[in-house]
Amino acid sequence: MFSLKLPVLCAFLSICQAEWFSSLGQMEDLVYDELDLLKSLNEYIKAEENKLNRVRSLAENFKKVTEHASSNMDRYLGHPVNQYRLVQRLVSEWSHMENLVMEDVTDVFLTNLSIKRAHFPNADDVKGSAEAIMRLQDTYKLDTHDLAEGIVKGSKASQTLTAVDCFDIGRTAYLEKDFYHCVLWMNEALLKDDLKSLSKFDVLDHLAYCVAQQGNIQRAYEITSEMLELDPYHERIQSNHAYYRNQMGAHKKGDNGDDRSSQFSSALQKPNFGNLPERELYERLCRKDTSKYNKKVEKKLKCKYWTNNNHPLLILQPAKLEELWPSPHLVRFHDVLSDQEIAQIKAMAKPRLNRATVQNPQTGVLEHARYRVSKSAWIKDWEDTTVATVSQRISAITGLSMVTAEELQIANYGVGGQYEPHYDYSRVRWKSDVGKFEDDIGNRIATFLFYLSDVEHGGSTVFLHPEIGVRPIKGSAVFWYNLYPSGEGDSRTRHAACPVLTGVKWVANKWIHERDQEFRRTCGRTMTADNRIF
Repeated sequence: MFSLKLPVLCAFLSICQAEWFSSLGQMEDLVYDELDLLKSLNEYIKAEENKLNRVRSLAENFKKVTEHASSNMDRYLGHPVNQYRLVQRLVSEWSHMENLVMEDVTDVFLTNLSIKRAHFPNADDVKGSAEAIMRLQDTYKLDTHDLAEGIVKGSKASQTLTAVDCFDIGRTAYLEKDFYHCVLWMNEALLKDDLKSLSKFDVLDHLAYCVAQQGNIQRAYEITSEMLELDPYHERIQSNHAYYRNQMGAHKKGDNGDDRSSQFSSALQKPNFGNLPERELYERLCRKDTSKYNKKVEKKLKCKYWTNNNHPLLILQPAKLEELWPSPHLVRFHDVLSDQEIAQIKAMAKPRLNRATVQNPQTGVLEHARYRVSKSAWIKDWEDTTVATVSQRISAITGLSMVTAEELQIANYGVGGQYEPHYDYSRVRWKSDVGKFEDDIGNRIATFLFYLSDVEHGGSTVFLHPEIGVRPIKGSAVFWYNLYPSGEGDSRTRHAACPVLTGVKWVANKWIHERDQEFRRTCGRTMTADNRIF
């Protein structure tokens, strides 16, 4: 029996500890850094050109003198001035030439580069960006070749992916044992015109292993045959080639035996990320046209000016309310934030952005998760009058107290940024349970979700059980109750943030808690479907 040996592969180099891929807002800084470096590089080029021009001028002078001297050596050396000039030139002027050539004009550029590199993306950012590309590919069913050519929803990027880029994305999948995407991207690397920029043998090496892991032994055998044409004496590939042949059975042309290749799968199998039915529903909703509603339901939905029983803050300027779904009751309030307020909130949040975390249900420790790709910041009401005004506005619109509400959370989504299906409320019951909110604030009774930007494609908020999507509209906010009047969690509010395909997504969350709502929202003893806002 032959044993299948894995390719020996290089690891990424880690440069720094910054993380950039999880926030497009912060990635703007990288563009400005690169522009600054380019300016510094151009200044270095000018300095080098100036230095070379001075070297060239001296060289021309030397050339004229030496050519004249060599044309009639006796006449030249017979003159005392020429004798002196020769000695002086070799002692002094060539020394000046040496100093000029040794002159270092790289200091300013290298110092600037060193400072910038301390904040450059690292290998984790490359890995995160590659995973985002594959996530977008799956969620929105993007063609690998179109994506590699920079084509997304008819929009063409200013750049295309190189053969090296395709190889690196495929290798990221390979290291994660995601052989489905490995095959797609290694095949794409082979199609690139600049394939010569990397080793075709390495690409085939990865591809052979990944297609074999996908069950296509026939194709793995063919790839290793091609590899042996490139390197006939490679021992590991010889061993793998024999292994694949043995697995297929002796059916190749010229061999004896039956052809049993049909028992091997040639269809690519997607990786299983767990809870597959829900994931498929989530991805389908992300692809769905959010403007299309069930006609029977749509007839029942209303749009109205909302004063919340003539609240003083809403009498002169009522909120523009749009019903999105009757049960669970989901509503959108339009134009609840001005452009100036949005700019102020984003400006305050940007320097504070850190990778968003989730609470480990076993340990209670806050940690990063691949299913939540964004950065967030928290702003207290007392820090800025704009934030305080926004909290007062939420209270006026909802009729709920902000005394136990959480700070305003601002989130910016990164490359393929998403937050997979989750509940906003805590589902634990006992005080000792991990993840339970403190009794003095209670559970999250409601969510007020602001959209601080429009998003060109993707980025919708989808609710799994009503099976609807809410498209981000700048300045609007979506509101819903997480808990029934009885205090039980409403499982129908399970929702997710779809990956951002093109564009930049900013949101702000205000989570409102149970305590101090006793005289503002009527309690009930049982769970009821009538969990309405009005």
